[in-house]
Amino acid sequence: MGLFAVISQPVWAAMGPWVSTDKVRARLVAATPSAGGILDGAIEIELAPGWKTYWRSPGDAGVPPQFDFSGSSNAKAAAVDFPAPERYDDGYAASNVYHDRVVLPVRFTVADAGKPVTLDVTMDIGICEEICIPVNLRTSVDVAPKDGDPVASTLVATARAAVPGPGKPGEFELLALKRVGGPDQKPEFEATFAGTQPDKAVLFVETPGDWFAGQPKPVAGEAGQPGFRFVVDRRSAAGRIDGSQIRLTLKGEGGATSRTFTLDAGDARP
Repeated sequence: MGLFAVISQPVWAAMGPWVSTDKVRARLVAATPSAGGILDGAIEIELAPGWKTYWRSPGDAGVPPQFDFSGSSNAKAAAVDFPAPERYDDGYAASNVYHDRVVLPVRFTVADAGKPVTLDVTMDIGICEEICIPVNLRTSVDVAPKDGDPVASTLVATARAAVPGPGKPGEFELLALKRVGGPDQKPEFEATFAGTQPDKAVLFVETPGDWFAGQPKPVAGEAGQPGFRFVVDRRSAAGRIDGSQIRLTLKGEGGATSRTFTLDAGDARP
């Protein structure tokens, strides 16, 4: 659903209190459950200047965030989504990070939309300046129809709109992923895309947990399409290549788009 469609409707919302520790603070923001039992919310995280935290796939170094919503009542977390990160390379390792502030949309299923909801999250995240510090924070928010707050509604809708989507065909999209060489222990893949300046594009690669993707390098793909190539280290992998999935997120001047490919017989098809 687009941003305008979300915030143009009469929506109730609630903003929870900030909880903080040194260099970071966080809170929960939520809209009122819909009649269909869906509740859209968000985790807002603010960092001290110069500090960063990590995407769901942190890259060569870093701490993947973990969120526990088991303390919630009348609501079950379905998913935490993420906007596209930044690539941070310190000369030794490249990580996928957020600086300053990030808002992570969360979708919940509500058992009884006519009753109050309490959202409760315990989060374990890593924050870094020069060295990384593990941080544990817990925060909650009570959601009821009387908690109308247009600022919270806008924040939640904006967070949802920032999640990478399927792209725009022919304008800004990931076109294909195929294997282009290498042995099964270290296969090489090529991804092609359309609609963004190659020198401003950044590709993020997510593989099965026992695969390790190298940093994508820009190339000229088939038929002149811009692309990236990357090598995957599978020397400790237990599964096969065929049937496995790779999720790609492309960030450029056109925004960000994400697509999951299933590998088969050396190629990958969406």
